[in-house]
Amino acid sequence: MNNQSSSTKQQLLQLLKIEKRLTAGELAKRLEVSEMAVRRHLHTLERDGLVQATLVRQAMGRPTNVYELSEKGEERFPQHYKQLTMDLLKELEHVAGAEMLERLFRARTERLKATYERDFQKKTFEQKMKRLLKLQNEQGYMAKVKRDEDGTYHLIAYHCPISEVAKEYHSVCSCEQQLFRQLLDTSEVVLRTCITKGDDMCRYQIKEQTGE
Repeated sequence: MNNQSSSTKQQLLQLLKIEKRLTAGELAKRLEVSEMAVRRHLHTLERDGLVQATLVRQAMGRPTNVYELSEKGEERFPQHYKQLTMDLLKELEHVAGAEMLERLFRARTERLKATYERDFQKKTFEQKMKRLLKLQNEQGYMAKVKRDEDGTYHLIAYHCPISEVAKEYHSVCSCEQQLFRQLLDTSEVVLRTCITKGDDMCRYQIKEQTGE
């Protein structure tokens, strides 16, 4: 029974992947099962964050829910972008050399700085830390900030979405550290622990710049 249920859910996900947006009735017809059974599975998939529903008004009759895969649902299907990224970097290193890669990472840092630096202008150091935390979480780092009594901040990230690249090219971490220094306008940014070096988390110790 459980295997059958799991199989039906997988079929629902595959249908939504192929046809993008379908109602419960349309899904039931495709699978040749009852609409009640489909709704039960959709409820579970929606609860698990794999599908999402949008209420759509119709020319006649009551509005109906149209279902589609969520971002999490899309991730259930094979994705090889991480391997593609690594392959491209390896190829670039082979063709142009390690120095070109370093230039590429530095250029990325400068681009990110240009994108975000306006958000950090005319802010207190505490406000800058809050903005940096928000950016990190938007990018999937699962981060939080702690502040000691002496004003020292600790930016802690429990996940590294670019760990595959960073493990191979440690300069990525150095570039991120430099970006933090530029956005926060302080040289007091030290990476104390790092996921790519086997630690449980990345932890930056950060202090506001004082004096010369």
